[in-house]
Amino acid sequence: MKFIVIGLGYFGSTLAISLIEQGHEVIGVDNRWNRVDELKNLIPNVMEMDTTNEQAVKTLPLDDTDSVIVAIGEDVGSSLLTLSILQNLGVKNIIGRVISPIHQNILKQIGIEHTVHPEFATAIRVGLKLQLRDAIDVFELDDNNVIAEFKVPSKYDGHTVGTMNLTQRFKLRLMAVKTPSSQRGVMSIISKNEYMTNFEPSDEMVVHESDVLVLAGSMNDMKKFAAE
Repeated sequence: MKFIVIGLGYFGSTLAISLIEQGHEVIGVDNRWNRVDELKNLIPNVMEMDTTNEQAVKTLPLDDTDSVIVAIGEDVGSSLLTLSILQNLGVKNIIGRVISPIHQNILKQIGIEHTVHPEFATAIRVGLKLQLRDAIDVFELDDNNVIAEFKVPSKYDGHTVGTMNLTQRFKLRLMAVKTPSSQRGVMSIISKNEYMTNFEPSDEMVVHESDVLVLAGSMNDMKKFAAE
């Protein structure tokens, strides 16, 4: 798939690099030459452009792109103008980054249906992590259920998956086991892709403290596991 990411701050650049690593084609756009220069070795197709200029935006391959993500952060005026220009040019799938409820309401009023609020999502994840001692990361599924990542507790180092008995003891489902990867290239460092993931761990699989368990279940059951 092909994407255009406009605004290469932390969120925009991380998104662009992640999409590239997944095998997608990405054009990164920012109005700061120094930022473009910083990212040229990580985002092969990166360019300096003032996207509040409609004539400049017209030079982008908008008809040959699956989605355009406007990831501009604090400069709300530039974000809104860029989004309006993209709409006027008939771009079908536009995703806008929002930084506040007011910003989101404005985007809805001008017809931007797809939005992302990375700061809000991060705040939720931080709140969940604070409730689960030693959790590496937590993802909310609904009001009651989460997916959480934990390093293998030291007392299970060298044990098999079956001996942990996670389903019967904690009512948790083991979704995957992540083991440290020996591949430490630039892209893996930037994206924090430090592990190889086994989505079908057998009961006989031996785990170690350096491994990560990916668990799914209710928040209450996850707390019981974390407190063990």
